[in-house]
Amino acid sequence: MELIGKGTFGTGLVWVALRIPDGYVTAHANQGRITAFLPCDDPDTCRMSEDVVSFAIAQGYWNGSATDPSFSFSDTYDPVTPSGARFCEARVWSIFSQIADPEDFNAEDYLDYAQGFNLTNRMPLWVRPKAKLGRSDLHALLSSHFDGSWFDPMLDVGAGAEHSPYRWNGLTWEDPSNPNNTFVNERVIGTQYTAWHFVAEIDPTKPAPLRALSWWGTDEHAWAPKVPLYGGATTLDVSYDDGNCSARIECRKDIYNLPGSMLEFSWESAYWVNSAVAKMVYASKDMAQDMVLAAKEDFEAWAQPLAEQADAAATACFANAASSSSSSSSSSSKKQEEDDEEEEGQQLEDCTAILDGLAVTTTKEATARWVALWQSLMTTYVDGMVATPDESNLLCGCKKTAPAFSDAWRTKVIDDTGPTRYLLPPSCPDDEYVDPDGHCQPLALQSPGRAVGGRSPSRGAAAAGAIPKASVPGVAG
Repeated sequence: MELIGKGTFGTGLVWVALRIPDGYVTAHANQGRITAFLPCDDPDTCRMSEDVVSFAIAQGYWNGSATDPSFSFSDTYDPVTPSGARFCEARVWSIFSQIADPEDFNAEDYLDYAQGFNLTNRMPLWVRPKAKLGRSDLHALLSSHFDGSWFDPMLDVGAGAEHSPYRWNGLTWEDPSNPNNTFVNERVIGTQYTAWHFVAEIDPTKPAPLRALSWWGTDEHAWAPKVPLYGGATTLDVSYDDGNCSARIECRKDIYNLPGSMLEFSWESAYWVNSAVAKMVYASKDMAQDMVLAAKEDFEAWAQPLAEQADAAATACFANAASSSSSSSSSSSKKQEEDDEEEEGQQLEDCTAILDGLAVTTTKEATARWVALWQSLMTTYVDGMVATPDESNLLCGCKKTAPAFSDAWRTKVIDDTGPTRYLLPPSCPDDEYVDPDGHCQPLALQSPGRAVGGRSPSRGAAAAGAIPKASVPGVAG
């Protein structure tokens, strides 16, 4: 379904909805994708607002007739532009390229469209997946960053040594030597600007309060836990609660007395806790991401069985409540009817309490785990080093090593600065390395397998083996 408001030209919306064929999937990323759809005369496959075409004619957007089958919703109300293709449709292209049956969608055939170079080469509205998709697949797709594709932003110099897919200077920037040339930063799917996200499991056969189960998260999809929230739940932990405020500061403070706001950090706010964890990944993606992904898997393994147990208990509870209601005698006295209504109301409250219990338990646990995760990230990835337990070190009980930068990154640095800017002349014998103070030390003091910049210590490159004195047993400073 796609829709657009009439703005200053009237009230209401114009819209069109098409049924996705069984066994197919679609994707949408803030760009109109429905093109021709007329005649829309089968309500099982197509529905539209009565004035979807006539409104376009009245405003001068469409010069054809109201029944012209070439009328395109997207081309009329949201024409695709180079920026619309690059920042929006490229995300659809990425998802389709990962999941579609090659017979339905060849990614190379539509690459020039996603790049914004050929706007007439529109992609299909839906594709047949090559394999059945599960919820975890959708989470992975919505967390992705064009990994390994033509659009992959983790491979150029802007990604830094940690291969970050994020750019902090907006979507576009100009060439300083030629301001007429505008360049782009890719708009990745798992973007840092995400406020909240979810993947919903829908089952119309269940009682109404159980039909929609949202695996919901706040902040970026890639690094946040997903908590199971049923549509019939009425409460959750305060760290996830927003009252009825839509993040408005006065509402959160004055009406609901909730912790934190968009300008006030709080460790009792899931948004800020998740943001704090994500920020650690933004600074040290290659180092920190595995710890966060492992925490997500652990939380999922803990929460999934709880959701299944709650589903089974609530399903039985609502079924019993419905059975009790239907068995009430139609000839009962008024007093009996009142008693039956009170009993039914209590039964429904008991059923809802099961959903509330799941919501409160999982949201509270998610925040507690992510606070602990942030603490672990802080102590593990500190000052550009990686700390791991080492009982033989009586000073810190740890071993600290530096990350090994990739060959490609080190080559970029040399190419950018020249062959001598950072070149170290021979300084230490082959059996020694340069410590953080610039002195030669025996290799025997070096942590096994440690290398800065991915280089093993050698003559002329001994600085690669530098380690802090604090990590050497018995050495202070």
